[in-house]
Amino acid sequence: MSDSVDMNPPRRYFSIHYILLRFLGLGWWHHPDEENTENFPVCYLFYSIITETVWVAGFVGLESIDPFIGEKDLDRFMFSLSFVITHDLTIIKLYIFFFKNREIQDIVHTLEIDLQQFYQNNDKNRRTIKITRILTATFVFFGWITIGNTNVYGIVQDLRWKAETAKLNDTDVKLSRTLPQPIYIPWEYQSDTAYISTFLLETIGLLWTGHIVMTIDTFIGSIILHMSSQFAILQEAITTAYDRTIVRLTKGIISDSGDTVITIDSCNEEDKIYYERIVRTHYTEKEIEIALENTFKSCVRQHQMLIGCVQNFATTYSYGFMTQLLSSMAAICVVMVQVSQDASSLKSIRLVTSLAFFVAMIIQLALQCFTGNELTHQAGRVAEAVMQCKWERMPPRLRRLLLMTMMRAQRPLHLTAAGFTNMDNDCFLAIMKAAYSYYAVLSQRQS
Repeated sequence: MSDSVDMNPPRRYFSIHYILLRFLGLGWWHHPDEENTENFPVCYLFYSIITETVWVAGFVGLESIDPFIGEKDLDRFMFSLSFVITHDLTIIKLYIFFFKNREIQDIVHTLEIDLQQFYQNNDKNRRTIKITRILTATFVFFGWITIGNTNVYGIVQDLRWKAETAKLNDTDVKLSRTLPQPIYIPWEYQSDTAYISTFLLETIGLLWTGHIVMTIDTFIGSIILHMSSQFAILQEAITTAYDRTIVRLTKGIISDSGDTVITIDSCNEEDKIYYERIVRTHYTEKEIEIALENTFKSCVRQHQMLIGCVQNFATTYSYGFMTQLLSSMAAICVVMVQVSQDASSLKSIRLVTSLAFFVAMIIQLALQCFTGNELTHQAGRVAEAVMQCKWERMPPRLRRLLLMTMMRAQRPLHLTAAGFTNMDNDCFLAIMKAAYSYYAVLSQRQS
């Protein structure tokens, strides 16, 4: 049984993400407490193939062709390229989610179910769930602003086109009708009926591919945050291990007296000293040592399970992180060029779209770099927790166990982008500096 602060553990840490992942056709993501391992039922498999063929292969394919077909002005080319880079490189993430489905679900099972057998602070788990939902909502909000403003900009441009067309004579050359998002359309869409249908097709495509990007990135960031939270909980477990053992033994002594139930949270330092005296009066040193050994062995197993979880995740999503760095560097650079152009030409609607997309790209990169840095930091602090666990009151045999735990915690745990770089704050700053350098070069060439 777990020794938890709150015996009512939260369930389904990723409920919102799982709903979106299923709806978007990215696999049959089951909740760990469902014990359902059937990832691709027959009907769902067809649904997944159709949606990914139409909205990913089809829509992203047409989107990728557009910048390189015909003569395009630089303004349209840069705006289109920012979407193309983001969506094209996301295909690698789709591959990971399809073919590493079981591995990712095993990691979630470890976080939600397996770790409940050890010490847990479920209040901290609930706060982490709340934080992940706020991050998800923030990213989705800026994504919606980007897509919504793209459509508003497209509608305004179409109204202008209609106004200009109405002024033309029959002999004048009509201006070409454009869509909100630059995309190659292999059919004629100048008439009202065809234009409306194509407009809706593009809007759905943007929403679908956009939500794939947002769901995957926030889901990955949420997993990293929960792993970081579990290392913080492990620190608490190690720090309080001695006192928890003494309190548990004290409960065994006074259980028949009808006294008030005692907990770690309700005990001050004087109470802990008093309970320790009671325990040493009623138990032999060997019995106390065995109780302490069981508590600390539980902490060691919890530590090993967490390390294994992080290593499995790092191996599974290594190329996903590499994809993130490449797409972020290119997309941020391109969007910075677009923002500077829109700001100089005072295109207010387009500027809002570019700024929202720029903020979304920053959040997308920061979400994984900052959470990766926090994971490394919390994993390293386990060694500090060992130093604060009242090791001086323990027999030498248990001190050796604590020493091995501390030595392992001093070896940094990192999430890496295919082994090239660590996902941390330094990586975020390096990407931003590189993107600005490329932006400066592009700006000089344009001027």
